[in-house]
Amino acid sequence: MGESQGKNHPTVAITTARGNKLFEKAVAAAELDDAAMRMLMVSALNTIGATPKELTPDELGNLLPEIDRRLRKLVQQTQADQAMARLYRVLFDQAGPE
Repeated sequence: MGESQGKNHPTVAITTARGNKLFEKAVAAAELDDAAMRMLMVSALNTIGATPKELTPDELGNLLPEIDRRLRKLVQQTQADQAMARLYRVLFDQAGPE
């Protein structure tokens, strides 16, 4: 059998894993439970093979609809609407002034 890619890497709890500046801004911007938001974001990133440490604005933009879908399963509609508005603001702020 082949050797597992993660065999020599320690297990790190998703709630303690840190990402790049964009990832951390997105988690904080949602203004929801930090651990739940990290888990939701990491799970969504995994679907496209992205990582918190290398999250790009393009990846975040592509994942926002999936994050929205998952978020609405966890919180009330008003909370999800507000959190998503803040997440879109993080993405738009990455573009900067023209």
